[in-house]
Amino acid sequence: MAIPDADESSGSVRQRRRRRRSDAIENRARLLVAAREVFVERGLSVTLDEIARHAGVGVGTMYRNFPSKPELIDAVYRDRAEQLDRIVDEALAQEDSWDGLVLYVERMNSFLDADRGLRAMVMTTREGAEAWAEGRVKRSPRVDKLVARAKKDGYLRPDAERSDLFLIDVMIDAVRDYTANVDAEQWHRCLVLVLEGLRFRPNQLPLPGEAMSRAGVAAAMRDVGQRRAIGRPPR
Repeated sequence: MAIPDADESSGSVRQRRRRRRSDAIENRARLLVAAREVFVERGLSVTLDEIARHAGVGVGTMYRNFPSKPELIDAVYRDRAEQLDRIVDEALAQEDSWDGLVLYVERMNSFLDADRGLRAMVMTTREGAEAWAEGRVKRSPRVDKLVARAKKDGYLRPDAERSDLFLIDVMIDAVRDYTANVDAEQWHRCLVLVLEGLRFRPNQLPLPGEAMSRAGVAAAMRDVGQRRAIGRPPR
């Protein structure tokens, strides 16, 4: 029986190692693609086991690559924050400040419409959203500038605030869910109605109460995130 020489044996070992590395890279990529597909359609409530089945890999492969769901969420959505940065940049580049604000609100809602998981990232605070939260903080001054420009130019009603824009996103998301199985584009109509309400007009009725503070918005996001995590509906 022939005994392989040392060079042949070490060469086979190197080939097996390369193959294992290649398989590991491919499996990680398949998991990320599968997670994005499932999050888009079903949101972030799916389990790691379900995503592994969708990817066609074993559960062990999932946990070797992503030991927890927050790690997987971060890996899937980290690049999406960069896409939103580009939307803000494009809005600020508009010469007309109202056009810029409308572009931002409309693009933001189209961005959210395409991905249920992303909506959960934007509207709640949860583990795995740390990179997204960091991006939100960095974008905040530029979105404030969009609002300030439109007010200064007399387009945006003076009692509207940045937090109102966020709550508009929440309202439109409720319309989106409510009409999804009947008329999935109905939210566009409602968004235009709301945008028209944001425009300044002489003798318009003042908005009641005060705009929600940023601390209030953050508290609401945490509250919703916690309730969704344990499956408790809003009160």
